[in-house]
Amino acid sequence: MPDQIELIPPGKLRCVVTGKLRDDKPEENVRQRIARSLLDEYGYAKEDLELEFQVQLGRSKKRADLAIFPPEVEHSQQNVFAIVECKTEKVKPTDRDNGVEQLKSYMAASLNCRFGLWIGSELQAWEKLAGADKKLEFLEASDIPRFCFDSPQPLAFTELVPAHDELIAVFKRCHNYIYGNEGMQKEPAFQELLKLIFCKVYDEDTAVEHVKFFIGNEERRSEIGQRRLKDTIETMFQDVRRIYPYIFPPDALIQLSPRVLAYVVGELQRFSLLETQADVKGAAYEQLVGSNLRGDRGEFFTPRNICEMAARMVLSTFPEDQRLQVKVLDPACGTGGFLVACMGTWRSIIEKNQMARYPSDPIKAMDESRRLVRELADRLLFGIDFNPVLVRAAQMNLVMHGDGSTNVYHANSLLPPGEWPTEVPNDLSSDIKLGSLDVILTNPPFGSKVPVDDPHILAQFELANREGLATRRSMPPEQLFIERCVDLLKPGGRLALVLPDSILSNPGLAFLRRWILRRTRVLASIDLPTEAFQPYTGTQTSLVILQKKTEREIELEAHADRPVAYDVFMATPRAVGHDRRGEPVYLRTADGELIEYEEDLAVRRRAVDGVDVLEPQRERRTAIHDDLPQVADSFEEWISAGGRLEWINGD
Repeated sequence: MPDQIELIPPGKLRCVVTGKLRDDKPEENVRQRIARSLLDEYGYAKEDLELEFQVQLGRSKKRADLAIFPPEVEHSQQNVFAIVECKTEKVKPTDRDNGVEQLKSYMAASLNCRFGLWIGSELQAWEKLAGADKKLEFLEASDIPRFCFDSPQPLAFTELVPAHDELIAVFKRCHNYIYGNEGMQKEPAFQELLKLIFCKVYDEDTAVEHVKFFIGNEERRSEIGQRRLKDTIETMFQDVRRIYPYIFPPDALIQLSPRVLAYVVGELQRFSLLETQADVKGAAYEQLVGSNLRGDRGEFFTPRNICEMAARMVLSTFPEDQRLQVKVLDPACGTGGFLVACMGTWRSIIEKNQMARYPSDPIKAMDESRRLVRELADRLLFGIDFNPVLVRAAQMNLVMHGDGSTNVYHANSLLPPGEWPTEVPNDLSSDIKLGSLDVILTNPPFGSKVPVDDPHILAQFELANREGLATRRSMPPEQLFIERCVDLLKPGGRLALVLPDSILSNPGLAFLRRWILRRTRVLASIDLPTEAFQPYTGTQTSLVILQKKTEREIELEAHADRPVAYDVFMATPRAVGHDRRGEPVYLRTADGELIEYEEDLAVRRRAVDGVDVLEPQRERRTAIHDDLPQVADSFEEWISAGGRLEWINGD
């Protein structure tokens, strides 16, 4: 962990503007996120912001959450330039006491306040103008201005900023706005937002000077301006369809009204999604997928820290010179968490190598790293899922993280391989064959509510056709996935999978454990905390890492009538970074104080002359209570110390 800089008492958080401690309440967290945005994304200085600024309303006094002032002026009510009101996501703009009208009253009472921003269940920007009869008018706006501007300006590519933790709230507001204003169900609303995120990424990737994914205040409140934006986005989406035909069919269209489209563009336009850190995008993307997609067909998506631990552990079992050569598959990939984690592990290795190769040219090292990660993912990273919505979600996830998106297929991994689709863009036949994979990382759907009862599927599996017993009429999918994964691996290949603990302990499943021990060597077993998949499911689970035995090994052990003894790495982490409600859990001292630290980051910017530069940036963070990185560290040390793992090359 980076150097500890300060401790925070329980129930407090540190204000990003004043540096002082404030009560840790939901609305205060919203305000702190918005304050960080005003500093990092809009460019305002801390000394030009005022928290809980007192506003005189007739005979009463109220406090505005945030007031923005021009530089070097007295912080008086008549000098306020913009006011920001922050609410929790449960508060609607129409709320009688805390809605948009509250913001407008503060703006009206502040003589020179021209702009206002209201954040709750949605984000609304407002501009105050004097009408022809000198009566105040409040007009809907796309945003408040950035520092040094008196209105939102078209954004140059160089002015896009990486998103931080607020991206979670931005994605959620956009999705909810589409859902609430287009009369769509949540899943179609998700698909429409997905299209716009593709357009946003495409615009960043192709922008020369100014980006096209932008709407100003005048256009936002103009029917013509909104329609012009929709024409621009639809033209952009035509190029997106051409580039990603395996994601979007040729007849796919943007289904949003101009007004809703303008809202979403206004929310996303200031960010650079390409330059946003992978962990930030990953957290936001999990929110974008939404709870409405969780749990369907037994799907409970794997938290990123579990995916990252599994990827690190599995790749560390290969010699260093082989870690960038292994072919990886997730046959139940969901939104692609394991694939993204594997790509992240590869990226760390590649960036380290390229920085050593180009020590005096970090931009060259980053560009080469990005190119090599893309090539590696396109060549060696694969995913399959039965849910077409999740296939598209996984493809988008991989696009945002560096690619490999062409290798995610819509198919049922449990079907006989001869029935897997063979038509482009869903042709598995050339990439996925039994016995062809080096690594499989997966969290298969599990549970008695989603049994596999197709006799044609069950007939393939040894586990469903045990000698001396009748063929089973149905089996839970996770049991069949174990056999399918082992069959997909090369001899010596590694398998990391999340399993319900019943498979490891239920007396009635002893036959399954015997099958696993006969066909594989157990490298590690990690007993995950109960909170690992909460609040979506309370099923107790473990991460198991296996290595497929060769046929020769199986024969020798059968002849000896006993397995060869070997060591197994075992761990029981107690913390996974969140509680049973899914809320973050922070690392604390024995006295209950939060631990803060600063982290050095290198942020890529494009200078005025068009040349990219890396700028140092320090981020203040609160330490998360998560034992999983330490488990991966310990496993890597165990492997390096000769954890009795035999290197098997398949002969």
